[in-house]
Amino acid sequence: MFGKKKKAIPKKYVAIIIVILIIIILVIFSFTLRNEKKLNPVESFIRDITIYIEKIVTYPFNYLADKIDDYNKLKSVSKDNDILETSIDRIESIEAENIELRRQLEKMKEELNIEYTLSDYEYLNATVISRNIGYWYNIITIDKGSYNGVEKDMVVINSKGLIGRVIRVSTFSSDVRLITTSDTNNKISVHLTNGDYDLYGLINNYDYNGNFLEIEGISNTKDVNIGDYVYTSGLGGVFPSGILVGIVTEISTDSYDLAKIIKATPSADFTDINYVSILKRKDAK
Repeated sequence: MFGKKKKAIPKKYVAIIIVILIIIILVIFSFTLRNEKKLNPVESFIRDITIYIEKIVTYPFNYLADKIDDYNKLKSVSKDNDILETSIDRIESIEAENIELRRQLEKMKEELNIEYTLSDYEYLNATVISRNIGYWYNIITIDKGSYNGVEKDMVVINSKGLIGRVIRVSTFSSDVRLITTSDTNNKISVHLTNGDYDLYGLINNYDYNGNFLEIEGISNTKDVNIGDYVYTSGLGGVFPSGILVGIVTEISTDSYDLAKIIKATPSADFTDINYVSILKRKDAK
């Protein structure tokens, strides 16, 4: 009983303990050598050994961290590729839709005898440089003329809707007749839509006090609702189809109860026009 031997510590644990002790000693030395004094040969040797061992010890952890980072990046790239493939598929779908829409548009233009739509034009920006107080709602003068390619009867819009058309052109300026003009011969063909139907009529007048356009030519049997949008119809050959003109705000009938009297608030603010765009046909030379 008394002669029983104690169990020896396995050699592998001894080796691990020795390595840990060496690392601890080297780490302690590394802290003591971090000042800026010049190192003697022994200190220099210890420092180099410490750095080398640190690299050996940390290498597996750094390697594992790099692999995890690479894996995460690979997953991210794979996800981005999936999104990109979906986007490419969507682009192809949109292009197919555009082809069909262009086909339908050309068919509609042919059936309605519409020569041009808004997509057939490009924009030339201009600034209003003059406006006669006596003809405030009739004419404005802009700073683009024949030098810039402006021609008579070109259509003028702003960011909110239809403004008018060019009636006079000089080298560096042009006069624009507004759709709010008192000229009774300045009738514009329009169509009304709420997404379910299209009705055609003419802008007959503009009321300065009430700030509304009067639209005529629509039968009393046709459905028109407050809030319906009014666009240029493209009929008549001057104004392309699809320019926003205004929104229906009041509906009544004439004294014979045969036709509707429609009042529409202009989409553009004609009391404050500073910047406009002239529509130039893309195929014009």
